[in-house]
Amino acid sequence: MNLRSSSGFFGSFAILAIIFFSAAMIVSAAPPQQAGDSASRLQQDERPMPDIPALLRDIGKNQGALEELRKLYTCHLSEEEDKVDSDGQVKSRAMKDYDVFYIGDEQVLHLLAKDGKPLDSDEKKKEDGRFNKRFDELKKKQAELATDPKKRAKKEEEDEAQISDFLRAEKFTNPRRETFRGEEVIAFDFTGNPDYKPRKEIDRIIQKLSGVMWVDEQAREIARLEAHFAESVKVGGGLVASLQKGSNFVFEQEKINNEVWLPSYAEVHFAGRIVFVKLKQNAINRYTDYKKFRVGATLGATSPN
Repeated sequence: MNLRSSSGFFGSFAILAIIFFSAAMIVSAAPPQQAGDSASRLQQDERPMPDIPALLRDIGKNQGALEELRKLYTCHLSEEEDKVDSDGQVKSRAMKDYDVFYIGDEQVLHLLAKDGKPLDSDEKKKEDGRFNKRFDELKKKQAELATDPKKRAKKEEEDEAQISDFLRAEKFTNPRRETFRGEEVIAFDFTGNPDYKPRKEIDRIIQKLSGVMWVDEQAREIARLEAHFAESVKVGGGLVASLQKGSNFVFEQEKINNEVWLPSYAEVHFAGRIVFVKLKQNAINRYTDYKKFRVGATLGATSPN
């Protein structure tokens, strides 16, 4: 279960909301850090809290600047997926290892190994071809976006609309100051807004999510997100897919080189149905070994020195 996803938070959030239906997924060498009441909460802090919707809008606006930093990094991704039976026992396990590259708001994954075994020569040749084609497509797309003001304006409008829909679909409560991975963050709870009337299916799905979010107020970036579906969800009236209540995910980022938050960990627990197939799966992704490219280095399937 992997996700070649948007790096922008709101794009990632929307994708995570439908991750269970598309069989795709987002995620440090260390286990996920616990956050919440057990985290190091900053006591007796009388500073006023920021307006949460305004803070989330700022995060959306900040994605362009973050993309310029993200594209300078590559890392290793270890992906583990378990299929389980009705008693929760693991029936099968699949593991994959990737190199990860960032282009714009996209991740591009280059497969290295499956179940602990490096690709053989034929598999490697096929994977290199797939990766290079995808890499070139995204580079071309990014170049066109950079030189076409109309396309940039359209994308900005779409991003703003996505943020607005998200803010209307959710209610934000209990803001507080905590620390996460040694960084001061703003934490707050969110749950579906019962007064919101969704116009799109993705908004209806997001409206059923509840959870907690941790935000680096200074960096304007998400540090951690944990969420679960408070109600069962149907896609396409239940004909395409359905998701059981309680399906949940965790997404974490880590501040790298004290300059940018990058994915470190994701965990998904899913039970539901896709078309006629019942599925119960758990997946964990770990992002490690971040490296920064030197100025003038060529990005691609070969890792930087």
